[in-house]
Amino acid sequence: MEEFASAHQGSTGMGLASSPLHRYCADPDLVMIEDRWYLYCTEDGLPDWSSHAFYVYESRDLCHWTRRKILDLDQVPWWHGGQGAWAPCLLVRQGRCILYFVADGQVGQAVAPGPTGPFRAAQEPFITRGDYDCLPIDPSVFVDDDDVPYLLWGNGRAYMGRLSPDGLRLEEGSVCSAVPDNFREAITVCRRGDIYYASWSENDTRDPSYRIRWSSAPSLDGPWTAPQILIKADYAKGILATGHHCITRVPGRDDWIVAYHRFARDGQGDGCHREIVFAPLEFADDGAMV
Repeated sequence: MEEFASAHQGSTGMGLASSPLHRYCADPDLVMIEDRWYLYCTEDGLPDWSSHAFYVYESRDLCHWTRRKILDLDQVPWWHGGQGAWAPCLLVRQGRCILYFVADGQVGQAVAPGPTGPFRAAQEPFITRGDYDCLPIDPSVFVDDDDVPYLLWGNGRAYMGRLSPDGLRLEEGSVCSAVPDNFREAITVCRRGDIYYASWSENDTRDPSYRIRWSSAPSLDGPWTAPQILIKADYAKGILATGHHCITRVPGRDDWIVAYHRFARDGQGDGCHREIVFAPLEFADDGAMV
């Protein structure tokens, strides 16, 4: 394992001073378990997003991180050297941690006794190409206030399905889909009180105008409000390609964090050199995300 502090140089040799991880990473999923933060993400800085391993980053303060390898694609029975390891997310169910991830353009599943592994991958993909009318990438997890878990995914079309209580399968007949606004990928849902919020990325991760939109509704069935922009590029500040996010509530408090990736601010603006940043997420009096 590797320790990361505020002055650490990443494996690329770049300081990446604006990223708390100080290395190239993308597609964050940030969760808090007991008193620690765990960040699951795509390892970046490689051509064509070709990382073949997943790591978890552990922290008490969102500033100092410990990095541990949790799964290599060589340990995934159905992976045969195709596309790389992308966009992991975590669900905790019945005392186990379930990792959903992308490999070879399909959604996989792996199970571990705790958030740092070791994770053991299932024998077959959880969602394969051709199961639904989309490229099955960018999974995210939503657990409603009644403790019912859902999995979301998609590219070009967004899908959501109710998971079984143990999180190991999709409930038959529960999958639905939509194309919200200019949806590209990375659909996620959160709930605050009686309001549901869906948010997603539009454009392409290699495009400087990659950005996040959101919409709200009184239920998962809608009706959904007109989409609004949550995070977008600030060209004057060199903040570009802001997308593929997650939204995390601090347990027991009405405090929220949005984690997202953007072009690393070291001149590597090709969509394969991205950095993860965190920001406070607030809500206006009318419920709008800010």
